[in-house]
Amino acid sequence: MIEFFKRETAQSDEALLEMMTPIGAEIGQLLVRKQNEQALRESETRFRTLADTASDAIITIDQHSKIIYINQAAENIFGHPVAEMLGADLTMLMPEYLRHVHRAGLGRYVETGHKHIGWSAVELPGLHKDGHEVPLELSFGEFTKNERRYFTGIARDITERKRADEALRAAREERFRELERVRKRIATDLHDDIGSALTQISILSEVVHRRIGTDDSPVAEPLALIADSSRELVDSMSDIVWAINPQKDHLNDLLGRMRRFAADMLTARSIEFQFLTPDAEKDVQLGANIRREVFLIFKESINNLVKHSGCSRVEVRFQIDEETLELTVSDNGNGFDTSAESDGHGLTSMKERAEGLGADIAIVSEAALGTTITLNVPLGANSLVSKS
Repeated sequence: MIEFFKRETAQSDEALLEMMTPIGAEIGQLLVRKQNEQALRESETRFRTLADTASDAIITIDQHSKIIYINQAAENIFGHPVAEMLGADLTMLMPEYLRHVHRAGLGRYVETGHKHIGWSAVELPGLHKDGHEVPLELSFGEFTKNERRYFTGIARDITERKRADEALRAAREERFRELERVRKRIATDLHDDIGSALTQISILSEVVHRRIGTDDSPVAEPLALIADSSRELVDSMSDIVWAINPQKDHLNDLLGRMRRFAADMLTARSIEFQFLTPDAEKDVQLGANIRREVFLIFKESINNLVKHSGCSRVEVRFQIDEETLELTVSDNGNGFDTSAESDGHGLTSMKERAEGLGADIAIVSEAALGTTITLNVPLGANSLVSKS
């Protein structure tokens, strides 16, 4: 008889210890297995409790795409009863056009370990029992049990989020359309009312000056100033009206206005010029601010070279891609010392406008070798509206 427990202290029995050692080891292993099984049962119970109360669908499949676990939330999202989905192929919850992609991707991953798509926050459509598609956000994970591979996915119905995004997009588009209507109305009012009034002032001052018939009259000089100021304001008003008119929000409109201005200024002074631009097919929409500032920088550079360079030839080069707009104006004139103080405000104004655009402007000039002005404008969300 073997006593496993007694109150008195017993003498050590080597034979008994040798016999009991393997028995004790077996009992210990049995207890460990029982503890592990209990911990596993408790873990599975916690998982199922969480899964059954989750609002997202939780689905576990084997490496053959067979559904071995699916929670109650999946029934709400896909419309199939849980019992109907258990044991079925996961592709029953996918649109027809995605099923072969899933099978090929899963087979390739099981064989090679290569993922076709990311496994975190992937947006793909699911298929409801009634046939309509359900927008889903999916995340996947993998585990091994009894040397078999399993995959668990969490599927979140993002229908409401998509609706909110669509409503926000529609609201933004409506605000954009309203802004375009306001811009068009302002441009029309400026052109029809203020522009016409300034033109009339300029014309009337010229008429009065002619009726006086002499430049010695005390009012002759003020009248000439009024006429000149009115013409300058009409030109400035024309630039403003063009800049805010939403119908002119295109690269080709900017290039056309630049080309006309250069032709008017340079041809009248017998200055040869070359205007190099992208193909008309590469037209893009530009924001009002970038159009206006780039044009005014260009206008100032042309005015400066006409007044001061004494050049006979000018080259204008305009380039644009998805990230950068580059304008280069070069002449073969006298050049100047770029480090010297300037009496005018032209260069300062150009630099300030470039800074306002977050752009870089470089002015390179040498005596008798001419001047080159290069403007590099980064195209962000506020400048590059969309491709035509």
